[in-house]
Amino acid sequence: MERAADDAPPITAAPNSLQQATERQAFYALMLLSGFAGLGYEMVWTKMLAVSLGHEIVAVLAVIAAFFVGLAVGAWLLDSRIRQSAKPHYWYAGLEVVIGGWALVLIGLVPWFNDRFPVWLGIEPTLLTQWSAVFSAALLLLLPATAAMGATLPAMERVLSGRQRDGWRVGGLYAANTMGAVAGTLTATFLLAPALGFTATLFTLAAVNFLCAIAILLMTRKSPADVPGIDAQPNGAPAASRLTATLALTGFLGIGYEVVVIRVLSQVLENTVYTFASLLSVFLLGTALGAALYQQSSPRDDYEGTFARLLGALAAACLLGLAVLYVSDSVHFALTRWLGNGYGPAVAGELLVAASVLLLPTVVMGALFAHLAQAARDTIGVGRAVAINTFFGAAAPVVFGVVLLPLAGGKIVLLLIALAYLLLLPKRKHWISATAILPAIAAVLLGLFLPGLRFVSIPDGGRVLSYSDGIMASVAVVEDAAGVRFLKVNNHYSMGSSASVFSDRRQTHIPLLLHPDPESALFLGLGTGSTFAATAAHRGLDALAVELVPEVTSTVEYFVPNFETLEPNIRVSDARRFVRADDTQYDVVIADVFHPSRDGAGSLYTVEHFEAVQARLAERGLFCQWLPLFQLDLETLASIIRSFQTVFPDAQAHLAHFSLGQPIIGLVGWKSETPRYYRGYLVDRVGDAGLIDELNALRLNTDFALLGGFIAGPEALQAFAQNATLNTDDLPVVSYQAPGFVYGGPEPAYTRLLSMLAQLETTTEALIDAGAPQPSEFASRLEDYWHARNEFLAAGVGVRPSDDPQLMLTQIREPLLNVLLLSEDFVPAYRPLLELARELAATRPDVSRQLLLDLEAIAPSRGEAAALRRRLFADSP
Repeated sequence: MERAADDAPPITAAPNSLQQATERQAFYALMLLSGFAGLGYEMVWTKMLAVSLGHEIVAVLAVIAAFFVGLAVGAWLLDSRIRQSAKPHYWYAGLEVVIGGWALVLIGLVPWFNDRFPVWLGIEPTLLTQWSAVFSAALLLLLPATAAMGATLPAMERVLSGRQRDGWRVGGLYAANTMGAVAGTLTATFLLAPALGFTATLFTLAAVNFLCAIAILLMTRKSPADVPGIDAQPNGAPAASRLTATLALTGFLGIGYEVVVIRVLSQVLENTVYTFASLLSVFLLGTALGAALYQQSSPRDDYEGTFARLLGALAAACLLGLAVLYVSDSVHFALTRWLGNGYGPAVAGELLVAASVLLLPTVVMGALFAHLAQAARDTIGVGRAVAINTFFGAAAPVVFGVVLLPLAGGKIVLLLIALAYLLLLPKRKHWISATAILPAIAAVLLGLFLPGLRFVSIPDGGRVLSYSDGIMASVAVVEDAAGVRFLKVNNHYSMGSSASVFSDRRQTHIPLLLHPDPESALFLGLGTGSTFAATAAHRGLDALAVELVPEVTSTVEYFVPNFETLEPNIRVSDARRFVRADDTQYDVVIADVFHPSRDGAGSLYTVEHFEAVQARLAERGLFCQWLPLFQLDLETLASIIRSFQTVFPDAQAHLAHFSLGQPIIGLVGWKSETPRYYRGYLVDRVGDAGLIDELNALRLNTDFALLGGFIAGPEALQAFAQNATLNTDDLPVVSYQAPGFVYGGPEPAYTRLLSMLAQLETTTEALIDAGAPQPSEFASRLEDYWHARNEFLAAGVGVRPSDDPQLMLTQIREPLLNVLLLSEDFVPAYRPLLELARELAATRPDVSRQLLLDLEAIAPSRGEAAALRRRLFADSP
């Protein structure tokens, strides 16, 4: 038992039980508010710092580790002073003021840091350099606030225990603080940040801290005196050294379990900004409930027996969670069908899946920590117990997420965690009891009979060609029965396939051809590598690609035959940070199709990122950002367009191809002067025979084909997006808005494409070189081409693909002939009819001949129909 400080006021009569209960609830409410602000900060600061530190797993884990270490430092350094203080309520108030005050400082400090850190770090730091720099930077930036956070629990425990004459309050305070953390995680992610932005959210959370500081000073002004020396240690508590080791290992194993489960569930859930918040909130909710249950039961008589029972229960709960993981995809699918489509049902489904795996283990974890912290109160101290548990928990993301998970796989690691809990049992008698034997037998059976813990959707008749459980994500190459290969990341996101080569290569050639003479190009995103590989057709082009997920680079060989020639020009790095750190000037920068709902992808569509890209462009440089309209709603698209035009006011929009199922739009902007085009531009621009063959195969071999995908100039884009919200680092609306699209059961992509085309006024004013020969004639034909294109897309909505050429002709004959009446130059309508005529020549020669005659009559300037008719039908004139 500790002695009270010399200046402690005299002890007065204890308040009655009703007063105690009321006061206790008030202090619990303060801890709830404090926890609310603390986890709200963590969610916001992690997002803010990812802009400069990167979205690689090293950066993410470094921020989390720095947050944990800061908590541990504060709890450790301030614990003894708080324990000895006669006025711990002053300490608590001061800590809350420091937290809120430093949060306000970070509003200005973090953006300043984000501008400079990527340059300091460089474009290709070693792993050790990156880890050290990111961890150190995050630790130092957040330390004043996180250290103060770490000391709030021991400070409040001192206040409440002394005033209530009862030192058995650790579990209740921890439960209240953690329940507040649940509320802070959900509120900051689902309400405050999307509606207010990060700056206003930080102001709001700081106000909560200041409120806590004022409230405790008011609550303690006329309350009974503090009594610091109250004995509240369970009977049979172990020595300080053993308790220290136990706190360290349980913190390490608990966070390790969280890291592995979240990583595995990333293959099941949608991986939006809301997914991680849902998983974290369930983890926190479980620990809060466990601590509350422990506080309610107050097992003061038998430390050792309670400890052994909790360890056995935790090992069993972890094994049960592992078993549930194997059916989590089926559970998620069933919940999705039961709850229906929509933002709310989808989030509820993810919460329920997370709860099915995490809730029971974390309830036991919460009770176990409360038991250990209570036992440590009068020996180590509550603050140092928190510090030890948190500090070793900070190491878990690196050990489990970076080392063990890729090395051994999720199943083995989770089994080891469960068995490690059993090894902590205090005595041999516990090892040979049912508490240990039953979970150990279950672990062996699960290890022997369950397959590896991975989720890969394989089509009927398909197979997995490659699978890796990487540090950041699982990456698989899947081949279907027809031999088409797909690249899948976390089983959800298809990053291209061998069937999308036509589109992928066009996404390279269109922006490169729009630039009159590119010598260098930077590609943000690699995918299957087909887009980057297309640069080989441009002789003399110096090209570089940046890819975030390391395992993706090793799969390119399944899609690109000459991968070994590309590999030296591929960098594994966060695209956002790379662009900031690089000082090279590029003629063309091409950004891949980033899935906007993926957590982190939204930062690649912000005004600040577009400004950084503009700084990387040479004087006549061009930037093309490809956008997946099949993964976007028009509101989010408008936000991206407005953000893009803030930096590139003369922006244009182009279609990558004329697909109704997966339309892709490219936003194109220039550093300075926007080039103008003319009839014969492509002939003058392309002189290499290899590139000509490539463009012929991709149907980009005419000026009309190259410019035929143009859908809007700057005025039309401005009118389309004028009411949209800017997507910025402070208000990242894309990150918070785009998930609603994937959650909502979206309508077919062509409805958005046709709606957008109907809203855009497509003119040649910003495109045609008025000084070239016959500009009016070229402009007129190009406008006819665009009109035909729009009609062609609308006509395709009702077409059902068929292997029967007669059935296909019945569907498309009249619509496509009508399209050709609008523009003879529109080859996408001419070519299918020509091919059907060829296929029907043997079985329906009359139909084939008449179709060719119709094509000749409608498009007399094109000779293909006449040549085919003469070849197929010798008696024809």
